[in-house]
Amino acid sequence: MLDAVSLDQLRTFIAAVDEGSFSAASRKLLRAQSVVSDTISNLEEQIGVQLFDRSGRYPKLTPAGSVLLGDARSIITGVDLLKARAKGPTRDCRVSRFSWLPRVIMR
Repeated sequence: MLDAVSLDQLRTFIAAVDEGSFSAASRKLLRAQSVVSDTISNLEEQIGVQLFDRSGRYPKLTPAGSVLLGDARSIITGVDLLKARAKGPTRDCRVSRFSWLPRVIMR
């Protein structure tokens, strides 16, 4: 069920790809390797797609995994942007929102 997919699962998936192995991802995420492996397995089960081919020494992204990696990155980037915006407007946001005002008023 896609509704149950968590941001943690997506971040773990991305870390596994970026680091090249579940054990390297576990070191980056400060978790046990078994936790990373279980998180990825649960994600695969929930979405009904095998993300990694585990037949070799290192997990290799499947074609479906490659496609979904882009989606996962977009989701995480969007959530990170939402969190940043929720923290409050920055000077850049104020300037762009009121860029039509004369410079004297902006000072």
